[in-house]
Amino acid sequence: MDARLGAVDTPNVFLVTLEGVEGGDALTVLAFVRAETGEAAEAAAAEELVGFGWSNVQALRHGEVVDAAALPPDFREAMDQALKFGSGLIIYEAP
Repeated sequence: MDARLGAVDTPNVFLVTLEGVEGGDALTVLAFVRAETGEAAEAAAAEELVGFGWSNVQALRHGEVVDAAALPPDFREAMDQALKFGSGLIIYEAP
């Protein structure tokens, strides 16, 4: 956006839903990833999980975060991590 209009440019952050296997358990992950495109965010999130030793990692879908203030409170820490470090993960344990 044009800074002359009072808008502040913020990096693109995408929310990526993934599935993968860690320690023998199939888990679901929400990854907040700073990236130029949704496809790049999917690739970066999958690469991060593989780097942690996960297998069978598959990105299911992604969407751009357009209003970070509207995120539920339990997502805000992961969003802050993405803004600061490039990614933030929420890992859901198997039921």
